[in-house]
Formats: sequence, structure tokens, C-alpha cells
Amino acid sequence: MKYDYALVTVPQGEKEVAEFDWDRLFPSKKPNSGKFTFSVIDECTGIVGKLVTRNAFIHGQIDGLVFAEHVTVEKTATVKGVIFCRTLNIIGSVNAHIICDSVIVRDGATLSSVLKYRTMKIEEGGSAAGRFERRILIDQSAEASARRDFPTPHFKAAMRE
Repeated sequence: MKYDYALVTVPQGEKEVAEFDWDRLFPSKKPNSGKFTFSVIDECTGIVGKLVTRNAFIHGQIDGLVFAEHVTVEKTATVKGVIFCRTLNIIGSVNAHIICDSVIVRDGATLSSVLKYRTMKIEEGGSAAGRFERRILIDQSAEASARRDFPTPHFKAAMRE
């Protein structure tokens, strides 16, 4: 089965990344094989442009956009540009604008970023600098519940009458 990666619409902002349906991205397993699919960018490879994949293991250099559910930036790797992902594991060097759920900066790794994240861990020996903002995502059911629990001023005024 072939997938047309050109048809993948890459989110353009934090809200679109938060709402992205990762299950609609091409499968992480080959149909009927049980084998996981992934992309490996080796040490001798450099990409200027976009990398769109389900799982990325980067050993080389990328200058551009990385869009993947799971990204690992290996010790020999350098990534510059923009990263949209669910999980980001940094062992190498990243200088990028990032929107991600979970980020781990490993021992010896360097991160210089404008970063929006949900969870972040910096191991001893890891280096992180830049502007970091913790993302808080409220799903629609929680938001509706919050509106019921904390009435709006209009609702409060109606209750007094």
C-alpha cells in the first residue's frame, strides 16, 4: 500500500497541532505485518525542507520542518527550524521553534528553542535555553463541564432574578 505524503496537511499553529488527529496520519505499522514503520536520517544525510513521517530517528542534519508523531534527535544530529510532534527525545542539538506534548533533553544534548510543551524533563548534563511555555489543553467535555461549574456573569445575574 502506498501513501501520498504530499496530501498531508501540516498544522500551522499550536491549536492545530493540539487538535491534530495522529490516527489519521499514515499508519505506524505496515498492514498485516506487525512491523513498525519509521524514517532514519543517517549521519551523511542533510535535509533542507520538510520531513513528514510517523516516527523519525535523526542522525544527520535538518534545516526546515520536522512533522512526526515521535521524533528522536540522536547524538550526531542537528535540527534547525520548526518541530511539530507528540514526543521529542533530544540527544543531539536542536535550535528550533517547537510545539510538542512531551520533551526530554538527555545528558549531553543541547536545546535552544521557543518551546510550547505539556511535559518537559532535562536530565543532568542536558542544556536547555530559550523561551518555554507550558501548554494546557482543555478538551471540549472538560470545557463544557467547567462552564457549568463556573457560571458566566449573565448566568449569575439570571440566577439572582
